[in-house]
Amino acid sequence: MSEQNKGLVTSHFILHVANTDATLDFWCAGMGATLESDEELASPALDAIFGREGVRIRDTFFNIAGHRIHTIETLDVKRERVVLEPFEKPLGLTAISFRTGDLEREHARLLAEGREPTDIYTFDDIEVPTRLFFIEDPNGFRIEMIE
Repeated sequence: MSEQNKGLVTSHFILHVANTDATLDFWCAGMGATLESDEELASPALDAIFGREGVRIRDTFFNIAGHRIHTIETLDVKRERVVLEPFEKPLGLTAISFRTGDLEREHARLLAEGREPTDIYTFDDIEVPTRLFFIEDPNGFRIEMIE
């Protein structure tokens, strides 16, 4: 670790969302996250960050598998999900991966809840055979479930 990075610890990941209620349903009810906070905010600091006046956001924090996720929904200017073709993603952080001990159970549970996971993919031709599937949250953020 370089001298300048000593003491650097992850605080949280930030997801900009179109619909907080749908996002919380997916992450909390669907994936088992724990909601920490949910509030509406407006401040001069937000105006400066977003570069416009009158910014209002719905701001939530939830925890899943030891990761804090911060969601931001702009209330003053509604934003919509941009639907891309499967596996067509912009550059940057596009997914998070969770390891599970029972891939079939997780897949079946998500299917039963109507959450539309992909098929289970198997990679037998690599050093450590791997099985996985993907699911997207309501905003298009991809979650990999791997065994």
